[in-house]
Amino acid sequence: MVTLTGDSVMISAMADGNSNIPHGYSSIFVLTSGEDLVIEKVNGTPEFTVTEAGLYTIHTLVYDGREDSANYLNLGVVQFGTTTGGDVLGLVGANGLCAALDVTGAPITVEDCTADAGTLQATSSMVTLTGDSVMISAMADGNSNIPHGYSSIFVLTSGEDLVIEKVNGTPEFTVTEAGLYTIHTLVYDGREDSANYLNLGVVQFGTTTGGDVLGLVGANGLCAALDVTGAPITVEDCTADAGTLQATSSMVTLTGDSVMISATADGNSNIPDGYSSIFVLTSGEDLVIEKVNGTPEFTVTEAGLYTIHTLVYDGREDSANYLNLGVVQFGTTTGGDVLGLVGANGLCAALDVTGAPITVEDCTADAGTLQATSSMVTLTGDSVMISATADGNSNIPHGYSSIFVLTSGEDLVIEKVNGTPEFTVTEAGLYTIHTLVYDGREDSANYLNLGVVQFGTTTGGDVLGLVGANGLCAALDVTGAPITVEDCTADAGTLQATSSMVTLTGDSVMISATADGNSNIPHGYSSIFVLTSGEDLVIEKVNGTPEFTVTEAGLYTIHTLVYDGREDSANYLNLGVVQFGTTTGGDVLGLVGANGLCAALDVTGAPITVEEDTAKCNAFSGTMYSKNPISCLSNGRAIISAKTNRTPVIPNGYKQLYVLTEAYSLTILKVSEAPKFEVNHAGFYRIHSLVYNPQTLDLSVVVPGQTTGFDVVNLIKSNNICASLDAKGAINLVIGSKWFCYFFNKYFNRGNSSASARGGNDFDMDRFVDNYDSYEAFKKDFIATNSKSKFFPNPVVNTLKVELELFENEVMNYSIIDIRGRNIVSGIARNLEFGLQNIDTRRLTSGMYLVQFVSEYRTITKKIIVKK
Repeated sequence: MVTLTGDSVMISAMADGNSNIPHGYSSIFVLTSGEDLVIEKVNGTPEFTVTEAGLYTIHTLVYDGREDSANYLNLGVVQFGTTTGGDVLGLVGANGLCAALDVTGAPITVEDCTADAGTLQATSSMVTLTGDSVMISAMADGNSNIPHGYSSIFVLTSGEDLVIEKVNGTPEFTVTEAGLYTIHTLVYDGREDSANYLNLGVVQFGTTTGGDVLGLVGANGLCAALDVTGAPITVEDCTADAGTLQATSSMVTLTGDSVMISATADGNSNIPDGYSSIFVLTSGEDLVIEKVNGTPEFTVTEAGLYTIHTLVYDGREDSANYLNLGVVQFGTTTGGDVLGLVGANGLCAALDVTGAPITVEDCTADAGTLQATSSMVTLTGDSVMISATADGNSNIPHGYSSIFVLTSGEDLVIEKVNGTPEFTVTEAGLYTIHTLVYDGREDSANYLNLGVVQFGTTTGGDVLGLVGANGLCAALDVTGAPITVEDCTADAGTLQATSSMVTLTGDSVMISATADGNSNIPHGYSSIFVLTSGEDLVIEKVNGTPEFTVTEAGLYTIHTLVYDGREDSANYLNLGVVQFGTTTGGDVLGLVGANGLCAALDVTGAPITVEEDTAKCNAFSGTMYSKNPISCLSNGRAIISAKTNRTPVIPNGYKQLYVLTEAYSLTILKVSEAPKFEVNHAGFYRIHSLVYNPQTLDLSVVVPGQTTGFDVVNLIKSNNICASLDAKGAINLVIGSKWFCYFFNKYFNRGNSSASARGGNDFDMDRFVDNYDSYEAFKKDFIATNSKSKFFPNPVVNTLKVELELFENEVMNYSIIDIRGRNIVSGIARNLEFGLQNIDTRRLTSGMYLVQFVSEYRTITKKIIVKK
């Protein structure tokens, strides 16, 4: 059973090998049609092309075709389409000839393919992606035909190449990106035991195309139908952007019956052509819409939370994105309702939901309260910083100001004012930091004139009296944050190093210092010695005596620290925060100063330099680079090399060798006394420098093809051997086949004018090695990325022009396939070597076709539209 899926189909049979052809006889194969076995064609092989459905039979005829033979069977009497097999047998019998016709033959039924995918109409040919995804759909025109036992599904493809993305039982799909999509109908036979079985398991979403499916149908002569044109739908991004707003003032005081609130646009909105923009005022956390305006300013009459938003929308009634604002009821509709209307209808619009929130409050000035950072501070030098933290419970009405006031003594004599609750004082005593909230606007009824304050004379009580006497709205935190400042007598004194230069001759060495006896340790205080390293004075250890053991060379300093370690003391210095190797002496001083503690650190201390023993290993491999990092195999070989970048250090008795490894696994392939190697396989390679002492590092353990560079490094480290290997090495690329070498040089240098065909000194080979896990992966991706072609015009009327750069000795065949998978036009693209191949399309009817160019190296497929 064979299906006639196009204009013709090939039918064939196989001989069982049980015929006998006497000497001098001939054998041919005969095609007959119908039950009357009407002879249609003869052929030397049992295969025929038929163009109509029906019953056909392939027979074998053994006969004597020699005219001088008594058994001569004259086949000239056969009239194709008229003479029957019975006529031939009658001729044989009537003349008593020796001949044989396999009357039964091989019967084959050829049936028409009635599968028809019909057509689809897009619900909307243009859809806007307003969120993370959008639904697109189509409607079937009802003109499909699904033969008995067949199935029908809908296929979503993307782009002009019709890459299959999804399938569904209904013509609707959810997409998440903008672009061109097409919904198609596919009618096919999904029964595995059917001769027309179309195995959809080969479809890879995001890779397989509709053309691939048509090719599968045509190549196997299957009865199936794909609506290639389908329902094209363009999904476009929504570019409407409301931008952002900044409130002119986020806190406004309702000082009368009403107040104006406003905001300023940040200028980052986007209003598509034909769109409009308005400003919306909402109230409360539910964002109830109260008003709209052409500018971001509104008058409100009640205290509360308000937000000014920007709305960008399409107000044209004939637009697919028309947002009907007639549904808005002020005082009822919310911003969420508007967003829901936009989302439910897939509209392109933008509302700045966050907007510019503004709190309108009644006039209630409140200074709040303060907490002293420390209620007891020590005057450790000429001055000390004292500070407090606001509890966050003050209230500053719109237009009001807030400052912090420092007073001294129990009479609260005003000494200073500041914008932050921190002050520098130079004498011991009792101080208090207060918050003052006031109206400093001269034209205000609540204006508090601070010009009357005389520092060192006016008191907080004087200010309160001024407020009360004039009935002003202002607030002073009278209690404030009281802080006692006391003198500090702690003194760390000085130290002298026992030796300012010490040599690290073994694994460790002792360094020490002597106290000069000029320290002062107040009653209850403690004294310890601190070891720091480097110029940053990183704390490494502490000890009760000024002596320490160190294990590395470098600059060290021994310091004296005098501190109060009692947890219940106002000067408690918590040394638990010290992290050895991280915390510095500066961090400790900062902790003391920030908290106004009485403590002393001898910052200069006793500096001691610990130097390395000169017998320490100083072997250095240096580093390598490849001047010509790209090579091509020629007659199965290539020479790769490297040059020195950083100069190696080769101590007396040491040697330098060069090691060739596979770039990914670092498997050692060869060693040489020169950085030059012959290779016989394509791939990425590294050339490393190795500096070693033959007396301590035995390289006989290296087995080429097995041992890796990692093994050598582990051998050096685990045995504490003095040697150095340039692990990264110089990377070289060796290209195998001649055509790929030609292709790589041509396409790489097109985008790399600074590199020659064999690479330049500034060539970055690392990007190839880092981006791939093997040479083959690199090769495959490079070919796919750089095969460039141009097919024009498209749509085409009479002649399709193709520009395609050929490899050296590359031969391209081309073919044009219709939507039913039939090969309509084919040939050899001989003119491509001259730059342009012209293909005659005049015999093609209007519609969609696939054009394929195929060589032994690659396949390039393009969809074209023919218009007549």
